[in-house]
Amino acid sequence: MASASALNTSGSIEKPCTILIHYDKGDPPQINEFKQVFENGNDEQKVDALKRVILYTINGEPLSQLLMTIIKHVVPSRNHTLKKLLLIYWEVIEKTHLGKLKSEMILVCNSLLNDLNHPNEFIRGSTLRFLCKLREAEVLEPLVPAVRNNLEYRHAYVRRNAVLAIYNIYSHFEYLIPDAPELIYNFLLVEGDASCKRNAFIMLFNCAQDKAVEYLSTVLDQVPSFGDMLQFIIVELIRKVCKKNPSERSKYIKCIFTLLNSSSPAVKYESAGTLLSLSSAPTAVRGAASAYIDLLCNESDNNVKMIVLDKLLEIKKNHSKIMEELVMDIMRALSSPNLDICKKVLNIVLDSVTPKNIDEVILVLKKEINKTRFKEFDKGLEYRHLLIQTIHVSSLKYPEVLGSVIPLLIEYLGDTYKASATEVIIFVREVVETYPHLCQEITQKLIENLSSIKVSKVYRVAVWIISEYVNSVQDLTFAFTSIQKDLEELLKPKPTPEQMEIMSKSKAKVGEQISIHKLISDGDWFLAASISSSLCKLYMKAEELQMDGAALNKLKAEIMLILVVLINLAKTSQASTTKSAYERMISCIQMLIDPNPALRKIWIKDCRDSFTQYLKYLLFKQSESKKKSGKEAIVKPNSIINIRQLKSKRAFGPVDNDEDDLIKAVGIMNTTGKDSSEHAKIYQLSGYSDPIYAEAYVKVHQYDIVLDISIFNQTNDTLQNVTLELVTLGDLKICERVPSFTVGPREKTTAKASIKVSSTDNGVIMGTITFDVAGSVSQMSDKNCVILNEVHIDVIDYIQPANHSYTDLLFRSHWLEFEWENKIPVNTNINDLVQYVQHISKVTNMGILTPDIELSSETGILSANLCAKSVFGEDALANICIEKQIDGKISGFIRIRAKVQGIAVSLGEKMALKQKIAQPSA
Repeated sequence: MASASALNTSGSIEKPCTILIHYDKGDPPQINEFKQVFENGNDEQKVDALKRVILYTINGEPLSQLLMTIIKHVVPSRNHTLKKLLLIYWEVIEKTHLGKLKSEMILVCNSLLNDLNHPNEFIRGSTLRFLCKLREAEVLEPLVPAVRNNLEYRHAYVRRNAVLAIYNIYSHFEYLIPDAPELIYNFLLVEGDASCKRNAFIMLFNCAQDKAVEYLSTVLDQVPSFGDMLQFIIVELIRKVCKKNPSERSKYIKCIFTLLNSSSPAVKYESAGTLLSLSSAPTAVRGAASAYIDLLCNESDNNVKMIVLDKLLEIKKNHSKIMEELVMDIMRALSSPNLDICKKVLNIVLDSVTPKNIDEVILVLKKEINKTRFKEFDKGLEYRHLLIQTIHVSSLKYPEVLGSVIPLLIEYLGDTYKASATEVIIFVREVVETYPHLCQEITQKLIENLSSIKVSKVYRVAVWIISEYVNSVQDLTFAFTSIQKDLEELLKPKPTPEQMEIMSKSKAKVGEQISIHKLISDGDWFLAASISSSLCKLYMKAEELQMDGAALNKLKAEIMLILVVLINLAKTSQASTTKSAYERMISCIQMLIDPNPALRKIWIKDCRDSFTQYLKYLLFKQSESKKKSGKEAIVKPNSIINIRQLKSKRAFGPVDNDEDDLIKAVGIMNTTGKDSSEHAKIYQLSGYSDPIYAEAYVKVHQYDIVLDISIFNQTNDTLQNVTLELVTLGDLKICERVPSFTVGPREKTTAKASIKVSSTDNGVIMGTITFDVAGSVSQMSDKNCVILNEVHIDVIDYIQPANHSYTDLLFRSHWLEFEWENKIPVNTNINDLVQYVQHISKVTNMGILTPDIELSSETGILSANLCAKSVFGEDALANICIEKQIDGKISGFIRIRAKVQGIAVSLGEKMALKQKIAQPSA
């Protein structure tokens, strides 16, 4: 490494950035060369040299030999850059020796006193700001009179920094300026500058709250004209005062109402929250909700919108009637281009629909759906799917709007976006069963739009609905004609090779569209089987409706022709045919040739009954989920208060188990059995024999991690320059560096570190603690460094179950879209299939999508779908396919799919590690 000499060949000082590159800690800097520059150099050279000295000091080489030289030759300079660098230098140097103030600091104190009386307001203000960071009472004491005098200086920059200096001196050394609250209060009464008033009020708010309240009572009517920062602190003060003295609410509630109209979004947001905490009156709640809605519709930041929506959801839980009145205002936020925001808005709307507003809500949703028809619409087809879902659920709540909704939605059966079209047809299927008076209108509209359908599943359900619910010969004939037309290409004679060549050329020019006959030709035999069953049911319906004999025979012959063509196509097609679909088509032919009364009952009656039971099950599950979500602890007025210490066995029976009380007290297990103890999040960072013992409590918030680190000095020495350095692996980013601190002998201190999380992935936090021992020669060696243990961040902390928001259709759609897959073999000591699925759901925070009626161990085979969503909006899907072997063990695989690699890998690792359950010890 190059020597860190102060002078290069040209005689000038090297730049600080160069020093950082060439500096070798094993090569001490040249003190004499620095002295030469400070004594004989010009201002520019002194600036560069002082920058280097500051860098050396920060890097652990204090260069204390230069302190007197700097005081003699740099402090007298009038250069403003040097003045500013000197304040940084006074901040970073060690001001004490063996616990006592260095004698040189007396000279520094004189210099600071001169700067506090300097004619230039910048030097005065920057010096006052520096005093906020001083923690040496001996230095501050002679400066206090000058600081007080600066409260009356003509320039606002000096006055506001003087307030901050007094605030910090009073906070740490109250005896130096005991009358600070009274002094600042009098200053506040006559001050006109907004920034000075803000700083002064902050000081009173934190140090003398009674004085802050006294000042606020004199200017309560003037608060709307104050600056937003001062308004913000006033709102916080009102919240604290009213929480402490609820009787004061009426005094301040008018002021909070006026601040709801503040031009500052921050003040408006805080005022709304404060108003809700002060009063639950309808007027107050309506005012706060209106303020939130105004922020939601006018703020451009999506993060703000998401936070405000969470607040509106909280209001909806406690004041649903008020939110019902404001639902149309909330729907203005649908103009946001962000799909997640629209999702939350529609969720609020869905829960706030009433008979009074249903017509207006449906009208807005119709307009939004019509907007999605235009190509330039930026939210895409998924937004249309959300709108259709909302119309689906809200219309079933209030059937009177179904007549106007169904015709609009049926037009979207031909949507190429599978999710939207499927949502519509499922909605239509539910309506025709639940509301028979709409049956004829819906089936007619469905038959009219049959030829526009391009999705296989949608067509299958559509022909099933028609065959089950058609109730007139005319509609039946129209339905058969429509299906026959869609299969027309399959019923034509097979073209010659010459015709095939001509047709292929013409298709190459025009381009082939998606059609039902094309889907069947390409091997969709499930579709072919569904059409065959529906045609067979149409014939049975024609017999029930007593169709004319000749027409009935003709219908039977044409249906059989279609079935034969489909069967022959399945035989000759190169696409593989499923055995079940082929057998289904054969059974349709047999039913037409030789009808069996028992089978006929199954086709006509039992199938409909099965669907009716399925709808009842869905309604039951919805009601159960509502009960769970709205369930509250009910305490009867005459319930006995259980105070264990006062409980008598003779009067009240046996005393509760102490162990249960202990569990409840420390929070080891919550009601779900999940480990929720804070101790589970405490990590030991260093060893018990290290000079510094450290442990961290990890708090995982939505988008960040906070480490509360406790640091214990286990030596009898004072440790200075204790520096905590953290490094992360994965998608974790340290927000700010933890400042250095000093720890006394056998003392404890705490430090906080914030880490930003950008994706759902396992992360690792590593670090070191370096320190100097007071009174010893400063040096960098291994004994002054403690290597910390790693902290592993669990992906499960960011995973939430998503089974309430996921449908089977959405699961299948995302399963095809997601490109990352992780396959985990099953290796567990659990012997019950359902128990294994529930165990995997518990350890991964994934919700079980498969209905309870389908989860059974009786057959020895089980398939279940699980889904979850991270706090970053990332979806994770899992499919468990398992079977029970003869020896009682479970075998199979878990397949995980996700849009991003990290979540698929992390969840796979978690499942592989947590498959087995702990066995009780003998």
